[in-house]
Amino acid sequence: MKILENKVALVTGATKTKGLGRAIAEKLAAMGAKVVLTGRASSKEGMEQNVADIKAAGGDAMGVLVDVSNQAEVDAAIADVVKTYGSLDILVNNAGVGFGSSILNENDEKAWDANYAVNVKGAMAMCKGAVAAMEKSGGGAIVNVASTAGIAASAGMPYPYVATKHALVGATKVLAIENAPKGIRANVVAPGAINTDMLQQAYAAIAEGAGISIEQAAKEENASIPMGRPAEPGEIADAIVYLASPAASYVTGIVLPVHGGMAPGI
Repeated sequence: MKILENKVALVTGATKTKGLGRAIAEKLAAMGAKVVLTGRASSKEGMEQNVADIKAAGGDAMGVLVDVSNQAEVDAAIADVVKTYGSLDILVNNAGVGFGSSILNENDEKAWDANYAVNVKGAMAMCKGAVAAMEKSGGGAIVNVASTAGIAASAGMPYPYVATKHALVGATKVLAIENAPKGIRANVVAPGAINTDMLQQAYAAIAEGAGISIEQAAKEENASIPMGRPAEPGEIADAIVYLASPAASYVTGIVLPVHGGMAPGI
């Protein structure tokens, strides 16, 4: 039997066809889980494509539109999952934003609010609904996706992003303590650079700002990683699947860096 057979897993921010959310959903499905992918209405097409691809590979998947910063939509989404599959056993909060500047005075209230709405309040709204559902089925596992920016910082990182990822780490540790007696585990994965479209956009921005080629920007960024390259999405997903699985049955309240040896700001 597959390690997550008959488990129901919800993955937020799973709309990009080359993103981390898709990789997480694929890995969970491959381990036997019934997977729910979520995303905003504006990203419906990508979410539906990911669901279709997982089904084509033999997995059980469905898509649910939800803006995690909207509590009513969060509650409706979790109710829909429980109605469809009968339970919710795993939550992976992958949705996140990174608006803002590394210059304090360039960050307005809108930038701060946008990051907190998704990275902290949105993740905790999902956790609130998930805990209620998991209690009814006797336990579960929550994995929140932070970043190396949630445990350290380095030059160029936006203030609101770093602050909110640190906040997510702290909130998850409290969540783990509160819910351990209920059989609900909560952990954090802190990735470094990941080979997604977002990283390519970052290389392009660095190249433009420094007046160098995208290839040179990528080379310089990779030089800061001891392993010499960014992670593939599946490598981060493997760590998440571990924390969500019975293999991590005695693991809760931890932050697991998956960053190729990077240690910015530590």
